[in-house]
Amino acid sequence: MSKYNNIKVLDCTLRDGGHVNNADFGKKIISLIIDSLIKSRIDLIELGFLRNGVFTEDQTTGNTIQETESYIKIGNPKTDFSVMIRPDWYDIRQLTECTGKIRFIRFAFYYKDIDLTEKYTKYARDKGYKVILNPVNVMGYDEKTLIDLLKHINDIRPYGTTIVDTFGALQQPDLMRIYNFYEKYISEDMTIGLHLHENMSISFSLAQYFLSVLNPNRSIIIDASLLGMGRIPGNLCIEVLLDFLNTNYSKNYDLLPILAAISSYIQPIKDKIPWGYSPAYYFTGKYAMHRSYAEYLLTKSDIDLSDIFIILNEIKNSAYASNYNEAYVKDVYTKYKSRSEK
Repeated sequence: MSKYNNIKVLDCTLRDGGHVNNADFGKKIISLIIDSLIKSRIDLIELGFLRNGVFTEDQTTGNTIQETESYIKIGNPKTDFSVMIRPDWYDIRQLTECTGKIRFIRFAFYYKDIDLTEKYTKYARDKGYKVILNPVNVMGYDEKTLIDLLKHINDIRPYGTTIVDTFGALQQPDLMRIYNFYEKYISEDMTIGLHLHENMSISFSLAQYFLSVLNPNRSIIIDASLLGMGRIPGNLCIEVLLDFLNTNYSKNYDLLPILAAISSYIQPIKDKIPWGYSPAYYFTGKYAMHRSYAEYLLTKSDIDLSDIFIILNEIKNSAYASNYNEAYVKDVYTKYKSRSEK
């Protein structure tokens, strides 16, 4: 048995990866991906979102736990399952008692919704679920607000909470600073998670760094996805992380089912809808900006990367930098084009 039992990996392909293809993997493929992850001995598999709306069995977004549980075809006592809920997107009264199949719920929330999140946490916990709180964009908080947030989370007493790098803005000094706050204000019996994005092409090095500074008495969960699948520029690649943990932390993940799943189910999606590093997304990460600004500007055939760099530099100091506003970026783009054509 590994002495590093406090280190666990969560696969978020079916949830965060679903931003790439509108969560439309297909019913059969969803179950095959889950089977592959179970065979690889992944600790925790996130099966998608619970949200209000119409359930379709080909997508990893459900209204109820029962709908999502229908994708699980084989069991493994070493693998747990989770779903994610945005409290502002879901009527928690639809949540039924925990059956033991899906034992974890992760709530993604903004600090303005902390009171609602606290109510949802209590409701889910009373139904028998383990709750992990994922505050969106921890890089967006000043020190006082971050401390207030962490104190509030600690008072709620969830199973754990996550360092969420929503805009791929973290660098090593940022991660160390924020992790130290988590260590200081989150009780040691709670799990700390890490969710990274690949804007600056450093998610793997950040994960290694996180592991190197880890409090040995703290349990952690690191998020990753197959082939880094996630809305451009993607997530930490799970196949790379697992191999690193096997080599350096005495873990025993089986890479073969993972690699087969990538070849059969994920690479064909990437061939049609690419994701991964791009200079435009690098700069949104560097400036802690919403990635949709790069996404919008990359659709414009009459500007190149140097133009995008100039426009992003203009947006970075605006009130909308971390809150995407399409009307605003259209206006900035139009004015830039007007100036450059004179």
